[in-house]
Amino acid sequence: MVMRKLEYQINLEHFQKIKADIVPTLFTEHQFQLIKKRFTNKTMTQSEKNEFSRTVSRKMKAIYKITNKDNIFTYGNIKEERLKLAKKYLKKNSRKFKNKHVLISGSFLYKEKYNDIDVFVITKYEKEDYKENNFHINYLTEDVYSSLFFASLKKLCISNKEIKNNEIKEKVNLDTFISIYQELFNDLDKKHPASKFTLREFLLQAAFLSKSPIPNSKELKLQLDSIKKNKPKEIIKKIFTNSVLLGINPKIATKTMKEMINSYQNIGKEYKQHKNYYQDLIQAFQEVVAIAG
Repeated sequence: MVMRKLEYQINLEHFQKIKADIVPTLFTEHQFQLIKKRFTNKTMTQSEKNEFSRTVSRKMKAIYKITNKDNIFTYGNIKEERLKLAKKYLKKNSRKFKNKHVLISGSFLYKEKYNDIDVFVITKYEKEDYKENNFHINYLTEDVYSSLFFASLKKLCISNKEIKNNEIKEKVNLDTFISIYQELFNDLDKKHPASKFTLREFLLQAAFLSKSPIPNSKELKLQLDSIKKNKPKEIIKKIFTNSVLLGINPKIATKTMKEMINSYQNIGKEYKQHKNYYQDLIQAFQEVVAIAG
């Protein structure tokens, strides 16, 4: 007898904690061990498989229907017609990546046209991302929960686990913000394809530093498109200036900006062919000094 794919999952840690409440009220000790065996992918004998399919699995399905629990959590404003498909795809990928936290996010949830369906799988170890038909499988390690990226991701997604409000532990300060600003300015100047990723990180850090709400994926996409259509460098200089003024102590900001200005002016004297580029870059630093100094 071939065992069917399960349409539900259980949290094994929680399952073990509630053992006293469900054994022998709902399941016998033997059935309880069968469930643990099934959800840890241990080898089962044919008789165990038969018992699980005929008795245990049916009882568990009934319990899930009574509690209306489908292990699907929705966050953000998702297009109604996409939500139905997203739930279907989430269940499919949850079965594929057993006992893993799986999320679906990205433009598929809110745009009429999209390139692929972003599936995120949380794992203990790093793995290489890949594409399979319309699905883009992205592996993320567990430390992502405390990142700016996840703070944005979780605001518009569908998940097979309830998402907690984890504290952002990613290092974000004036130094990291200056660094990403410099990198972004260079990417935009050279029209580097990676500029969209750098810009996304810049916008997340800007929101965090200025104590603004972290934008979700849709809001980020709208910001990215708006910046690209106008004058990118001028806009990011304004965003940089405003974020520093709002989020950094004026004395610290002024001191650091003056150091950056002095450094780039010296570099400009040494590399005169890039003087205009450096002068353009430090305009945001000069603006901070003019206002906060």
